Amino acid sequence: MTWCRLLMAALLAVPVGARAQDLQYSVPQPEPVPSDLLVGSYYFPGHFNAQRWVPMVQYHHPYPLLGYYRDGEPEVSDWHIKWAVEHGIDFFAFDWYYNYKTGDVHEHNKALDEGFLRARYRHLMQFCIFWCNEERGEVDYTEEQMLLLARTLRDRYLNQPNYLKFGGRAVLIVSMPERLIQRFGVAGLASLWDKMSAEAGVALMPVAKQHTDQETLKQAGFQAITAYNYAAVNLPPGQRQAPYDTMVSGYEDKWREATANAVLPYIVPVSPGWDSRPWHGDEAMVRTKPRPEKFRQMCEAARRYVSPELNAVIVECWNEFGEGSYIEPCTQYGFGYLDALRDAFCPDNPHHLDLTPQQLGVAVPVYDEIPVFTPADIAAQGGNLLYNPGFEKNWGWVYYGGADVRLDATVAHSGQRSAVVTPGDGGMKCHPWVSVEVGERLEIWAWVRAAPGATATVNCALFSGPERWLQRYYWVGESSATDWSLVTRTVTWDDPEATFLDLEVAVAGGQVWVDDVGIKKLTP
Repeated sequence: MTWCRLLMAALLAVPVGARAQDLQYSVPQPEPVPSDLLVGSYYFPGHFNAQRWVPMVQYHHPYPLLGYYRDGEPEVSDWHIKWAVEHGIDFFAFDWYYNYKTGDVHEHNKALDEGFLRARYRHLMQFCIFWCNEERGEVDYTEEQMLLLARTLRDRYLNQPNYLKFGGRAVLIVSMPERLIQRFGVAGLASLWDKMSAEAGVALMPVAKQHTDQETLKQAGFQAITAYNYAAVNLPPGQRQAPYDTMVSGYEDKWREATANAVLPYIVPVSPGWDSRPWHGDEAMVRTKPRPEKFRQMCEAARRYVSPELNAVIVECWNEFGEGSYIEPCTQYGFGYLDALRDAFCPDNPHHLDLTPQQLGVAVPVYDEIPVFTPADIAAQGGNLLYNPGFEKNWGWVYYGGADVRLDATVAHSGQRSAVVTPGDGGMKCHPWVSVEVGERLEIWAWVRAAPGATATVNCALFSGPERWLQRYYWVGESSATDWSLVTRTVTWDDPEATFLDLEVAVAGGQVWVDDVGIKKLTP
């Protein structure tokens, strides 16, 4: 269909009074194509600030056709919805991050909460929650916490008209079902699902991200099984790389295992590949030589293992760029993976036109600055290892809850701006972290200014790896001065367990301004 015909179809589909406004919208009306299966895709809501794109920029791959887009923008979601439904995808299963102790929903979920649920074309797709209950350390859920989860799901999602249901039961995929079974026991968890359904106001359909020990899962109240990714299947012992071809054959082994003596229906997973080097560097796991046509072959083979009760398959993932497992259109293969999916799962597969914003000459909400930090940048800062130490750029600092810091253009120690922190924010911290070795001498500092009655405390949080917090801090100092005051400390590092640290400023009693901060390694 030509663009002119597509535009005319969109025009005729809306009321006359709305046409002028609709014609200004940058995302053309989608043209869904039906499948004879229920086709889903996991969706990784991981691009909620510009820093999340840094690994892809540094690795120079992948680059989405939408550019480095902003999660949480309805227009971005509408492009995703359009491309998904025009290639046979019926629902997104959103990776969902949640504080089970407090009931807080993480900023990680912007793509769903602020993007998809406010998108113009959301009615064309269903969605469900994939609860990533993957908290580090010991987890000791209580019944009340699980009932709070049910209320949170009810209030935010389950009453949405396009929430995914089977037989009236709302799908909830659980990443780590074993944690719930260990905590509540088999019978206890089965009973708890009933209580949660009552609290939610709709019957829940728990789906376990696990295909082994199905009898136990069934007794514990799970009603279906699935997987996220069998990324390491057929990987030779001690190796970090293997051809995608062996992943395709290995997936079929997993499907046979899951369905040979099935106790629960299986939502069959498929995957376009794996390459986590953007996140984890050159030693990361890679499935080499993936191609859209090989992915199509995997999808066609998956048909033989579809459970008739659900008639469903699911792709991992729409946009797991850091793990190299994605079907969203990117520069390398364009719409190749989506076309492969459509060829495999959509019998009525007419010629179609894949439109992009570039073809239409329209803009997409993207980040205009990605905070890539190089050795040359560090040298230009006199050895200061912190990105954006003077807060003259927009990125590099977040509050404890994950939101970007607010910048004050009326108050500054030097330059044009400072960062503002209030007790409601708790504190602010830098990103990325700084690596440190035993024996290195560090100078750590921050200029702070406190409102009357406020106190700023400067700390470094300690990590044993880039993501593994040691649950402790290195104290730098504090200040309650109402004029700019330097908080600084020099140390010879002697903590062998702490190999990374960040700079954090916590506040109490009122507002604090922060400017001209730094961590510098001194010459011995």
